[in-house]
Amino acid sequence: MGVFWKKFFYGYDVMKRNAISFLVTPEEFKFLAGVQHLEPGICETLDKAKAEEGGLRLRFDYEDLDDCLGALAFEVNHTTADKKESRLHVLCERLEGYARLRDHVRRHGRPVMAKKDAAKFAVSVFEVRMLQHPSEGVDVVRTIAVSSYRSLYHLAEAVIKSVGFKLDHCFAFYGDMDAKPSSKQSEIYELFVDIGEEASGPHAKGVKNVQIGAAFSAVGKKMLFRFDYGDDWRFSVELKDIRAIEPGQRLPIILKRVGKAPKQYPPCKD
Repeated sequence: MGVFWKKFFYGYDVMKRNAISFLVTPEEFKFLAGVQHLEPGICETLDKAKAEEGGLRLRFDYEDLDDCLGALAFEVNHTTADKKESRLHVLCERLEGYARLRDHVRRHGRPVMAKKDAAKFAVSVFEVRMLQHPSEGVDVVRTIAVSSYRSLYHLAEAVIKSVGFKLDHCFAFYGDMDAKPSSKQSEIYELFVDIGEEASGPHAKGVKNVQIGAAFSAVGKKMLFRFDYGDDWRFSVELKDIRAIEPGQRLPIILKRVGKAPKQYPPCKD
């Protein structure tokens, strides 16, 4: 099979059946070098980088590309610098696009032409519904879009900010909307696991190292989100769509608002 050339985001990219070659900027190369300790297999690829057109050309075997994505996603979820997080986010989206093209090559034996922004996939759209409100009969619903490869912690932050709250308490996601949020639930993701507190049960997972796309893998998946165990705010979080990012779109973003959310901390009554 011949090689496939296409102008993607930066330089020319070459896709074959078992590997992909593409250019990265010097800054992107530094990001990759910074995560090679998480996946030692990346080291060999970086060592063989060749200078070209003001950047560096890398050749990744498909399996190594998955390892690289995992390491970058981990770094995105743990960095505290907003500027760095934003640039890592762009690099991850680009590599996710390559991974999707790779899967097409494996299935069909040849690549397909893609639009300029075809690499920007994996945006999860959620309907967030507040399940209780101080005023009877008031519906508070938000439709939000977040990147699928971000962590459940990031999703929790987006949910809370969509109703004007601050993420200043612990929280958890529960897989069964109809059951009581307790250790008896079979699917639990909670912040307690990440901060070293006692978890609901031995099967509970954390939220900082679990990707949104892993926990919400299919449209229609719904979870109970419980925030602040004292005030006990509860939300239903349902995956409504998985789509490509729109050109220039910043994530997370609120796509639709219905109803006015209550105050997280209403003034005390005399």
